[in-house]
Amino acid sequence: MLQELTIQNLALIEKLQLNFHAGFSTLTGETGAGKSILLDALGLSLGERADSSLVRHNTPRADVTAQFNIEHLQNVQAWLTQHELDDEQDCFLRRTVTPEGRSKAYINSRPVPASQLKKLGNLLIDIHGQHEHQSLLSNAKQLDLLDAYAAHSALVSSCKQHHQTWQALQLQLKTLLESQADHQNRLELLHFQNSEFNEIQPVQDEFETLSQEQHQLSHAKEIQNSCQTAYEAIEGESGAVEKINQAIYSLKQIADVTPLTQTNLAQLNSALIEIQEAAGDIQQQASATELDPPRLNTIEERLSQLFSLAKKYNIDPSDLTTKQQQLQQSLLELTQSEHSLDTLKQEIENAFIQFKSHAIQLQNSRQKAAKKLSKVVTEGMQTLGMPNGLFEVRLETLETPNATGLDKAAFYVTANKGQPPQPLAKVASGGELSRISLAIQVATAEVASLPTLIFDEVDVGIGGGIAEVVGKKMQQLGQHKQILSITHLAQVASHGHCHLQISKKTRHEQTYTHVTELSTEQRIEELARMMGGLIVTEQTLSHAKEMLKTACQMIK
Repeated sequence: MLQELTIQNLALIEKLQLNFHAGFSTLTGETGAGKSILLDALGLSLGERADSSLVRHNTPRADVTAQFNIEHLQNVQAWLTQHELDDEQDCFLRRTVTPEGRSKAYINSRPVPASQLKKLGNLLIDIHGQHEHQSLLSNAKQLDLLDAYAAHSALVSSCKQHHQTWQALQLQLKTLLESQADHQNRLELLHFQNSEFNEIQPVQDEFETLSQEQHQLSHAKEIQNSCQTAYEAIEGESGAVEKINQAIYSLKQIADVTPLTQTNLAQLNSALIEIQEAAGDIQQQASATELDPPRLNTIEERLSQLFSLAKKYNIDPSDLTTKQQQLQQSLLELTQSEHSLDTLKQEIENAFIQFKSHAIQLQNSRQKAAKKLSKVVTEGMQTLGMPNGLFEVRLETLETPNATGLDKAAFYVTANKGQPPQPLAKVASGGELSRISLAIQVATAEVASLPTLIFDEVDVGIGGGIAEVVGKKMQQLGQHKQILSITHLAQVASHGHCHLQISKKTRHEQTYTHVTELSTEQRIEELARMMGGLIVTEQTLSHAKEMLKTACQMIK
């Protein structure tokens, strides 16, 4: 529950430390005293939007800290542990705001985004505003209230998740179908391109090998002639071999006279051997080179095919096989995507079946809750001054399911006997709508899992005995939860277990807001002020004393 609210430099509040108690606490004060400022301060600590205009004039920043006891709140403890923000049994939510609009947020002294404050705050406090009855006319709000009363958040969440899955798959299908024309064109093009390559059937390294062979065949005659000429120059008459042999013979004649010629003879013999080997190779090359015009023509035709295909795809002929592999892979992927389209349709069908199954479970739970809520709110209306009031929650099936499921909730009401219920917006006057709204809020608050509920002047538009009933209702709620009510009605305030008065004072030409926890005597005076206006008489004080006494007897 909320234990303490510390505020510094926020609007009219210079410094305030406010302690809260279990049970039902009322907050009262004159108009403009600052009741709304307390809610603004609490809202800041709970992650609401930071408004720099709330920063007190000539101060560096506004600072708000809310302290909660979470000893018995296992879901809050689990959330803090999950986000590594846990700290014993208390939880501190802090927010600072500068005049420039910059804000900082903290949970248990650790910096966090303001969104984290909001998520955690949703587990700690529920605030019912004085204008809540205006949003009550919305079918979406009516469905939210029914779901809150049914306390089936797990079903709501599950239904939403399955709907999101179904919608995401439908979006994928839409995207695929929109691209279907391009898909078909692309598929036809790939089939044609692959057929071109399949017709030519390029082979790895084929172009280089054929180019070399074509070059040799086109110069075959020239090769033969050159080889023959070279061979004759070596082995022919008066060729190099003959000349070297003559040189060797001549040197042998003087070998005994000139020993140094032995070296020259060795060199000539070695050269003779190498020249004769070269002559043999040249002769072999000449023999191997044949004139083959048909083969040359075949090679040139094949090279022409390869070159034309490469030119068409603007690639090097040596890259033809790589290009063919790429086209085959693209065709395979595109063909498989056709199969994935069928698979996706099946996944969509399965996802819808899953969504509808959970939506039907949610629908069944809503129908049960609708009957119960109709009965409880009807009783509440009759207690709040509409003895012939009748309230119904009707569920209609949506033509198109959405994330909330299959249902649209509609609140029907009648305040007069014999009149059939009509949609809430058509039949409820302003005063009736306030009371119906209060009956609904009290009914949903009774089953709410949150430990702290705040009612911000939800009793606007009622008075007299009806206001006393409201006070009793909140007093009863206070036996199970922490209830805070900002009210202008003495009949409501008198039923509080604790009474806090908000006042505004001027000091040194500065205005300050103060909050005081009232004693019994002070409560009587405040109740008298609320009933009697500007002049508080003894009779008013006596009436206030009697009102408080009666309310306190109910507490006991």
